[in-house]
Amino acid sequence: MSLLARPRVLFSLIAALLLTVLGILFLKGPLEIPPLQVDPVAEPFGYPLRATVIQQWIAMIVILGLAWFATRRMEVIPGRMQALAEAVVEGLLNLCQRAAGAANGRRFFPVVATIFLFVAGANLLGFIPGTGTIYTVVSAEEEVHHYEEKYSGAELESKLEDLHLYVLDENNNYPIGGFKYELGGETTTQYDIYGDQWEEFHANNPELNAGHLVPFLRPANTDVNTPFAIAVWSFIFVEFWGVTSLGLFSYLGKFFNFSRLLRGNIPFGLIDIFVGFVDLVSELVRLLSFTFRLFGNVFAGEILILMMSFFVPLTFVVGVFFMEVFFGIIQAFIFAILTLIFAILAVTHHGGEDHGGEHGEEATAH
Repeated sequence: MSLLARPRVLFSLIAALLLTVLGILFLKGPLEIPPLQVDPVAEPFGYPLRATVIQQWIAMIVILGLAWFATRRMEVIPGRMQALAEAVVEGLLNLCQRAAGAANGRRFFPVVATIFLFVAGANLLGFIPGTGTIYTVVSAEEEVHHYEEKYSGAELESKLEDLHLYVLDENNNYPIGGFKYELGGETTTQYDIYGDQWEEFHANNPELNAGHLVPFLRPANTDVNTPFAIAVWSFIFVEFWGVTSLGLFSYLGKFFNFSRLLRGNIPFGLIDIFVGFVDLVSELVRLLSFTFRLFGNVFAGEILILMMSFFVPLTFVVGVFFMEVFFGIIQAFIFAILTLIFAILAVTHHGGEDHGGEHGEEATAH
């Protein structure tokens, strides 16, 4: 029996097609690409409060709230929430112990689990209703005035030519559904203008405004500062574990190994110095790789969702949402597991001897 012969399947396909057509015809708005620099939505007490920071706070509150709710009444036979919390904790703990040994696994577990839960929570909360759609408006007048205070002369003209603004209606909303305005002696329906066109635009179209929409909520990891902060803490803990396990001089000897050179073995001594230098650079480059791996994936996902919402609203964008949920969890797992791997390498001598674990040989084998 053909799938199209089933009423429910046929009805679903017709509804999806109808929603796609209606979305393309009536729900297409301007394609304002989210900026790399996150503007503050407010400045309480002079502190710039950004949308991504608010999302971080929400993620932490939600994770702590779920943990409290799941464990407030611990039972021998767990309920659903307690069972889910235990499954997550046990899964992460077993992963750490299988990879690093019993003692080191318990040692690394709090940091690895915290990174995974925070990154996964922040990524998933980026899909809650209101993220990117509840906003405040930075008007064109305010933007142009800011540029006039900061620049002057030819530099000001150049900066205003690059200042990208979006046309808004009298209520500071995007005029979705079609509109016309006068600019440069012509009637146009473009969604955007530039800073040097603002005065002419405002004089010819007093019923319209222009500016930017600054959302109150944005996914936390679309601000490069968030992944960088997590990468810094991951780096600090890995170096701390290495120093406390091997000792300061033994750990630094992994990067500054002059022993064979001082004994007169010049060829291999130079190789040791070169390898140590490469290890030191890779240790520092890890900060950048951690940061931009997470930031790039989340920011690209945000843009992909925006583009699909613009080109095919209501239908195809749902599939993109599910895909981004999956990738958000995968990125959290990758960040956490790489922290675990680098921690294992940090507490291991070049010869392969693991320090601080009860099962050193087992951890090295894993």
